[in-house]
Amino acid sequence: MSFSHEVKDELLEVRLRRNEDGRMLVSGYTLAIAALKYSRAHRTWGLHYVSEYSPGIGFAAKLACRNYELEHEISLNVHERLNARNTELFLYGPGVERLELDSGLISVDKNGERSYETHLPKGLDAEHSLRAFVRGLFLACGTVADPEKGCQAELVFKNEAAAHETAKLLCERGIPPKIAKRRSLFVLYFKNGDSVEDFLTFMGAGEAMLRVREHRMLRELKNMSNREVNCFSANMEKAARASASSVEDITLIMSQVGPDALSEELYAVAEARMAEPELTLSQLAEKLGLGRSAVNYRLRKIAAIASEIREREVQGARPAKTE
Repeated sequence: MSFSHEVKDELLEVRLRRNEDGRMLVSGYTLAIAALKYSRAHRTWGLHYVSEYSPGIGFAAKLACRNYELEHEISLNVHERLNARNTELFLYGPGVERLELDSGLISVDKNGERSYETHLPKGLDAEHSLRAFVRGLFLACGTVADPEKGCQAELVFKNEAAAHETAKLLCERGIPPKIAKRRSLFVLYFKNGDSVEDFLTFMGAGEAMLRVREHRMLRELKNMSNREVNCFSANMEKAARASASSVEDITLIMSQVGPDALSEELYAVAEARMAEPELTLSQLAEKLGLGRSAVNYRLRKIAAIASEIREREVQGARPAKTE
């Protein structure tokens, strides 16, 4: 089962405390995926729904028939070639026009003329109504990414105006979505982890929100650990390069001039570096009982001596003894 279906299963368990909430949920479901269709079998016009989430179809049919004077027919449509199983719902009866009006599928002007200009239902100013409406939208056209793979939630609209109006209402509740166009569809989506959690909480999917939060925390800990490991590796690599360079300088000085080229202080540092080249600068300083800056200064002095030897080798002259 996908995570989206798990979220929808949880939303079906949210108690509808008011009859208005039931009508708003059906309105959201209808606005999202319903289309007017003529049924030859029933010899009437009705509303046709298609969804791959069959429990949502059954739930919407039950609420619609309870709140409107309707009958329903549910059927399973299997596409073997596409390996898809969709559930279809057909609602018909005297209450169809009322449901169309309530859901915003059709509009009626002051002269009583009907038009199929989609708009959001009235009454969404109330918090509980908007929550129920958004639940209906999500049950019909919503998805949430598996929290193990990332954070994203979407609502897919056929109508641009409905998408923008819904986005505006959610923005007013502090859950700002983004909108993108995909072919002829308009996608209202949340990609930020906090907004996905807020969206799930707003709909009433508290358990799903906790799962998203848990996986977000695990990813953040993993990313923090990876950053620390990468930082440590980079520092170790830098220290290894510096140590190798110092060992090379000391080896050159000893082979070309000998220990007399170094003062007693420089020789002590050179001897310690050659004995344990794997030590970091801080570890080397601790071993010698010196400050890190003092050891670094003496290694730079050794590097300068080695540089002078290389320059004189290029010129073909043997360097003089350095105090």
